[in-house]
Amino acid sequence: MAKLAICYELDDAGKDTGRVQVVDVDEDLVLETCDTEPEAEAAMARIQSEDDRNAKITAEYLEWEKGCLTRHEISKDDLRVYLVNVVII
Repeated sequence: MAKLAICYELDDAGKDTGRVQVVDVDEDLVLETCDTEPEAEAAMARIQSEDDRNAKITAEYLEWEKGCLTRHEISKDDLRVYLVNVVII
């Protein structure tokens, strides 16, 4: 799960640009830049919600995959290739 923060954007000279950034603190990565703090707060809530959803989907998939691998004679790599090339298309 990402640790998000709101920071004020600085130009190359270190001067405040007046814009606000949503930052992944652990990755030191700017995820979105907004014009106002309320916009950045809304963006941060949206990004956090998407991250939570993706973490839940990943956990559910990995649990399904584990069960599938125990029920069928297939490697993890072969299962994933099958899913991408046959099921998802």
